Amino acid sequence: MARFLITGSSDGIGLATAKVLAGKGHSVVLHARNSARAESTRQAVPQAEAVLVADLRSVTETKQLAQEANKLGNGTFDAIIHNAGIGYGSTSSREITADKISAVFAVNTLAPYILTCLMKKPTSRLLYMSSDSHYGGDESLRNATQSHSYSDSKLHDVMLANAFARRWGGDIQVVSMHPGWVRTKMGGSMASSGLEETGDAIADWAMGVGNLANLPSGSFLTIAGARSTHPGAGKVEKQEELLKLCREVSGVAIPGE
Repeated sequence: MARFLITGSSDGIGLATAKVLAGKGHSVVLHARNSARAESTRQAVPQAEAVLVADLRSVTETKQLAQEANKLGNGTFDAIIHNAGIGYGSTSSREITADKISAVFAVNTLAPYILTCLMKKPTSRLLYMSSDSHYGGDESLRNATQSHSYSDSKLHDVMLANAFARRWGGDIQVVSMHPGWVRTKMGGSMASSGLEETGDAIADWAMGVGNLANLPSGSFLTIAGARSTHPGAGKVEKQEELLKLCREVSGVAIPGE
């Protein structure tokens, strides 16, 4: 039995992946934004080891989520999937948080950075959920903490994956992913892909099964294989600039740096 943590797993892709993993007898730790969503998640995946609650718009709550995850068992996961995100049309998509940053930046960029730094490194795999929308992102990072741009934040996720792949890629597989245009609240009813296909593909990756699990660290995945990224995502100086920005905003540094 392997052990997995998935953020943003109260619905959509995160929940679909959790159901597959739990159904195969693995231990899953899930995450919901509030207690009501946590309760519906427990009902949807009754086999889950735990459902942790944190609003990732809050730097403080994100740090607390990392602490709670580290307290469960020995705090070690085989794979961690940073799936939580604010998308187009969300009520939070134009919000400035109490930490005086864009909610989109807080959830889509800063939260996975904080969790990566504060949680124990997974033993096998680490995934940052991105999107093909990242091709339209701004690599300059100008005013990044105030940006409401989904595309910018999804470019940040690829940059984070590449930055940690350079640091940890010799030990674990670190990747980013475009899951496809999936029929979720974010994707809408006209999307071309169903949740089952996407959930199966991500679950296989998490378990180390199939093609995706064998691709090199730093790969940008689709459910069909690897794809090239926005040119800015591969620029080491921009990756490091993003890491510095995240450190300054959150007060959290990468372990050992």
